Amino acid sequence: MTHLDQSGLLNRLADYPLSAHCFANHVRWITSNVRGGWENYDVVRVLNEGDLERLSLIESRLSESRNILDLSEQEFARVFGFNDDLLSDDPEKVHDILAEPLLVVDLAHQGFSSIGKLPPFIRTGSEKVCNADFLASFGKTRFAIELKTIRMENKPKPEPGRLLGNATKPDWWGDMFRRNAITKIEDKNRRVLDQLANARLHYQCDKTMIVLYTRRLGPSTLMTTQDYVEQLKDLLHLYPEVDHIGCKDYFGQVTLVPQPASL
Repeated sequence: MTHLDQSGLLNRLADYPLSAHCFANHVRWITSNVRGGWENYDVVRVLNEGDLERLSLIESRLSESRNILDLSEQEFARVFGFNDDLLSDDPEKVHDILAEPLLVVDLAHQGFSSIGKLPPFIRTGSEKVCNADFLASFGKTRFAIELKTIRMENKPKPEPGRLLGNATKPDWWGDMFRRNAITKIEDKNRRVLDQLANARLHYQCDKTMIVLYTRRLGPSTLMTTQDYVEQLKDLLHLYPEVDHIGCKDYFGQVTLVPQPASL
């Protein structure tokens, strides 16, 4: 196993100021606590390889998200959980965390404005209830938005471009996407629906939206835009409490059903 130079990695990260605020604690934790398989931790691997293109890209995307939200670097790292939630030996955790600030950029590119990150709970007096992830407006329509991440295939974790699925079954990739989506929505007694309902009431929202970020390589590689549209329509029929359902795939394609419209 190659020895990791913690100081060298942090010095390289320091060239990217916002990324340094977000990932320095993560790098320190991994290099101090992980004794094998650190290559699975993407931030550490990219820093160790000196992949300047990817480092510049993530700095640019995070900076765009921070500017949209109008947060300081310190506040940005705090509200998205970079400081604490990344102190974990779970290699996929970084992608769970990154999904939220990157969705801010996607929402802005889709025409949303007044995007705000919400706290995890709504407090009313001595009680608190679960909250959605974001508020955003499309024209005069105010949305409560919750993001759910579908993790990459594992056991074995595939190489990019190599598909896992049942080649004898037509549209197995669509079935995989739908089953994964339903599992996420049904998880914890449909908590996502409570989050959206609570935010809709508290913030006086007009609409609610679930966004499913799928890191699965099979569906991301094989599904067309129309495939996503059909699957999302089916999910809307299953969950009529939700006004819009969207997805973002591994390659960054964003699909929203129905497309939002201003009042």
